Amino acid sequence: MRKITPEDLFGFHLVGHVAVHPHRHQVVYQEQQANREQNTTDSWLMVVEPGASPRRFTGGTTDTSPAFSPDGAWVAFLSKRSGTRQIWLMPTDGGEARQVTHIKGGVEEFRWLPDSQTLLYIALIGPDGIEAEDAPEDDAPYVKFNRGVKVITEQYHKLDGVGYYTKKRPHLVVQAIAEGSVPRQLTHGPMRHASLSVSPDGRWALTASRYGEDYDRNGSRKLLYLIDLSGAEAPRALSRDPLSTSGGIFAPDGHTIYFLASNHDDLGYDNVGLYRTDLDGREARRIAAQWDRPFSDVSISDMPAPGSNPLRFDADGQHLFILTSRNGTTELARVGLEDNHVELVTTADQVFYSYDVSHDRKFAALATSTPLNPGQIVWLDLKAKKTATVLANPNQELLNQLELAEPRRFTAHAPNGPAVDGWVMKPVGLKPGEKAPTALEIHGGPMMMYAQAFFFEFQWLAANGYGVVYSNPRGSQGYGRDFCIAIQPEWGNLDFQDVMAALDTAINEETWIDTDRLGVLGGSYGGYMTNWIVGHTDRFKAAITMRSVVDWKTMIGTGDLGWHWIQRADNVWPWSGNDEWYRQQSPITYVENITTPLLIEHQEGDLRCPIEQGEMLYTAMKYFNKAPVKFIRYPDEFHGMSRNGKPWHRIFRLNTFTEWFDQYLK
Repeated sequence: MRKITPEDLFGFHLVGHVAVHPHRHQVVYQEQQANREQNTTDSWLMVVEPGASPRRFTGGTTDTSPAFSPDGAWVAFLSKRSGTRQIWLMPTDGGEARQVTHIKGGVEEFRWLPDSQTLLYIALIGPDGIEAEDAPEDDAPYVKFNRGVKVITEQYHKLDGVGYYTKKRPHLVVQAIAEGSVPRQLTHGPMRHASLSVSPDGRWALTASRYGEDYDRNGSRKLLYLIDLSGAEAPRALSRDPLSTSGGIFAPDGHTIYFLASNHDDLGYDNVGLYRTDLDGREARRIAAQWDRPFSDVSISDMPAPGSNPLRFDADGQHLFILTSRNGTTELARVGLEDNHVELVTTADQVFYSYDVSHDRKFAALATSTPLNPGQIVWLDLKAKKTATVLANPNQELLNQLELAEPRRFTAHAPNGPAVDGWVMKPVGLKPGEKAPTALEIHGGPMMMYAQAFFFEFQWLAANGYGVVYSNPRGSQGYGRDFCIAIQPEWGNLDFQDVMAALDTAINEETWIDTDRLGVLGGSYGGYMTNWIVGHTDRFKAAITMRSVVDWKTMIGTGDLGWHWIQRADNVWPWSGNDEWYRQQSPITYVENITTPLLIEHQEGDLRCPIEQGEMLYTAMKYFNKAPVKFIRYPDEFHGMSRNGKPWHRIFRLNTFTEWFDQYLK
């Protein structure tokens, strides 16, 4: 066996977005792999049945998001085969794929109508309506050479991972699958739509959006809208502020509606909950309110596979299947819609990040990750709940070659604080009696959670002789609303106590950790905490801060969601003269205290924590000249580069980590 290397990134296959045939036990799923030569990520569809081997279903390299038609005859999927993302169609029993949509701007998501002959989808459409995919661009010099100019009039005008919004907006379109069919646009205006669901009779649809004069001021705070597919009635809101929805589903009766939402006034610290309303839009009622965990997958990993969390009814129509995050795992749950009981269908120490259920509701296909395997597809008997059968394990051959570090879970307590989950990974090949340098990792969000899932970065550090300690401090999701919201008004206090308590607990329990050779690193909020830590203690001999928050005064005006963060400052503007909160909460305030060698990493296209945050920290450290500092900028990358950036950038990044730590910790 051998140790993992950064270029093993090209060897791993990630699987997910599972779909089960509506009439038989057949599973189609998405598989993807980094492409060494093209510096991209290829994706295609696979098909498998219990007891058989997986086989390739589509031949493309950009095929994603499979969905069976209700009659089981077709699989629709998204693909960029024509140059932009469009809906393609494939017979379930195999054959040639054909393109269904031809819309300039492309398609973002879709759903089948009950007749299996019609698709509802969200496409990017401009004020002039639907344009053909092959419509020529205006090549007049004035237009051609000003095409990249951005004219901005809206507050909510950009989104990390997407870019700056153009005049094209995500709107609902309905179209028959027959060749030559004409698409019909259902929604219009400057607002944006996301998430789709269709009623059992095919008359209505649900979508998440924001209508009205504040569509751009509160664009991320979406309400649930009812859309008449005939176009006879105007869109109508079924939910109200302060609930921000991520989508819903019709009950079998066609009248009752269930949807997922959280309180947007809590700025993401609230659990995603399950709510019930109906076509009349009566006041939403929360289902299973006693379940103090989010009905979503909030686990974090740098090997994110195609996830999906559909709402699926059980055969009795009185229960819903849904994913829920709980104490460092993500499980499949069955929620009683009348008795509010939450039953965990799975209780494995891992992360289930995509699922679908069979037509008879006796089985489920799930995609799962563990600390030692980034992705498998399994088949689970929902009634017997026996050990799941592995349907696809595409990484087994590679994993058989690798000597990996297995994390050990532990519990830590800060003074007067709650129990905090932590993990520690011993360096690969460490001999008895040897001491090892150790890195404290801090996750982003902060409203996410480390979980029982594969983390390439941790394995790479362990392969290079570093121990790794990581934890879920207060502010993390998956441990209850109070645990999460505890740090909303103040970062760097309770959360700081928790991450340091986790480190100290690991040191007390693992005699191999060398306390004179400690490093700290993190990205986004984890980068903020890294900045905070090195500005308040010299305990660490080296640090790495990634895509971090440095100065809240500038973050509020430059980040894609920055204006909403003002609520953390008790709605005091940074220029009001009362800037105490901004100064106290900004790591730049303490930059003169930093004596720890610091590697600063930032992405030039980051719209969440813009590049000026890294520039500010680097310039200040160079000016005071109290510690070595290096600044690495990645071009053409968004905030999430460590998870879904260009493969060779991700590999370069991993190499810089060990180079930096080797210089100061070995």
